[in-house]
Amino acid sequence: MATNPNAESAGPVWPSTGFFGQLTPGTRAAILRRGTRRQCSAGETVIHEGARSDSAVILLSGLYKVVGLTETGREALLAIRVGGDLVGELGIADGEPRSASVRAAARGECLRLGERDYHAILRTHPDANRAASRAMAAKLRSATRRRVEFATFPAPVRAARVLRELAAAHGTRNERGVLIEIALAQPELAALAGATEATIQRVLTSMREEEIAETGYRWIRILDERRLDELAGF
Repeated sequence: MATNPNAESAGPVWPSTGFFGQLTPGTRAAILRRGTRRQCSAGETVIHEGARSDSAVILLSGLYKVVGLTETGREALLAIRVGGDLVGELGIADGEPRSASVRAAARGECLRLGERDYHAILRTHPDANRAASRAMAAKLRSATRRRVEFATFPAPVRAARVLRELAAAHGTRNERGVLIEIALAQPELAALAGATEATIQRVLTSMREEEIAETGYRWIRILDERRLDELAGF
């Protein structure tokens, strides 16, 4: 995973592709002065679906799941977010209620930035304005790509693409492969791929048999990235 070359040597290091990792030290300091930091425990909801959009949240550390309620009242996993990411900015942009919930999957820290302070930061710090625009654009592109994939590709290909995306964004590389150490249950992985849990089980079983991947309790290791790319249609 790429890291932020501008991060302070004594402090946290955020991915350079995330919102906070794109900012200068001065802009980060200005945000930290204005916002309210808090520790998040595993399972805690940081943003509630349907609530009024009165703040943006910067995830400083930890792992978070973006979930939404289906028409049947069940939760569906929509995305994964990590330290350095910005969430809640869409609601501030259009004033509509929150479209999804954001829940901590592990202990972490976040910073809540009120609507007035958020707009002031964007107005006075061009790098924050650019980073926020990129964050929204990336989410819209991802949503468009998922819709196209759901309409075009069969479930096994979608599952392979989700694993490829998770490996690229959240994987840790070593001599044995790329470890995706995210606490994702099979139903959650199925939700990300728009597939049934039975399909995900078959895909993972096939990958294990063909030594493309190995799995454990809430972790997956990609052993052969080239063959995973072939399964994903790349």
